Amino acid sequence: MAFLSIIIAAHNAKDTLHTTLESLQNAIEGAWDDVEIIIFNDSSNDSTQDIIEAWLPMLPNAQSRYVEYRNVGHVRNSALSLATGEYITMLDSDDRMKPGSIRDAVAFLKSERPDMLLTRLLEIRDTKKMTADWQGFSPVALSQHEAIKRFLQHKDFQAHLIGQFIHRKLYVNNPIPSMICYEDFAVFPGMLMQSRKIVYQRQGHYYYIKRNDSLSSRLDASKIATLVDCTLQMEKTFPRSFKHLVNCHWFDIYRNHRQHLTDLQLKLVKQRVNALYSLSFFFTRDVRFSYKKRVIEALWKK
Repeated sequence: MAFLSIIIAAHNAKDTLHTTLESLQNAIEGAWDDVEIIIFNDSSNDSTQDIIEAWLPMLPNAQSRYVEYRNVGHVRNSALSLATGEYITMLDSDDRMKPGSIRDAVAFLKSERPDMLLTRLLEIRDTKKMTADWQGFSPVALSQHEAIKRFLQHKDFQAHLIGQFIHRKLYVNNPIPSMICYEDFAVFPGMLMQSRKIVYQRQGHYYYIKRNDSLSSRLDASKIATLVDCTLQMEKTFPRSFKHLVNCHWFDIYRNHRQHLTDLQLKLVKQRVNALYSLSFFFTRDVRFSYKKRVIEALWKK
């Protein structure tokens, strides 16, 4: 059994997977015995499988599967069923990790045993700007309330499973649904609600490489419908004390995606957005002033 399971979902990743696995190898250095790697190749029709097979002998406790799910949620759940680690983290097949970071994460997790070790993803478009600078893990403790607030404010971390170190019990209690997108958003709020010991690392170890063909640039009505469903579930999961911050997410859907909404969805979203136009919203300290200003501007245009 491993202490940390690292799960990678790959699909047509021939251009990036080698470099990703190279960065992973450098990130693990010194912690080989504590780590296992599980790679799922989902429906690739390029040389992704050849790259995986070339790398398997060079990675600690590594195994792979070829599947034809065409569904990242299904892939991640299947990989989780094979994982033996007390903690689980995920790595996308086109991202990078800083050297020594997995080794240091293992040492911290063994020492402190948090429910969640959350980290800030380093979003980057130009890979030439990446550095190997890394000072190890020295995270700060967050109360559950503070963690939920920061999550809802899109401050420090969002609903990403990549780059986060999460105790396996939270995955057992929050199985990832079979979804082609937003599968992490579907489970992240529940994980926060079930966590008592949450720590956050400001200095990022994970380069999240933004690409022109990413999910956010290929949104359509079905994906926005999934976003609406996940936001509804989040609304039910978090206490009512967070209603203004949750309604800010509804405001973002209305402002950015209303052209994709059905009449029924639009009615629901407008209902939530209208709840923002209240004194309690404008006086709450949880919502940033810049956001209140955007809501006022939207009201003025109505």
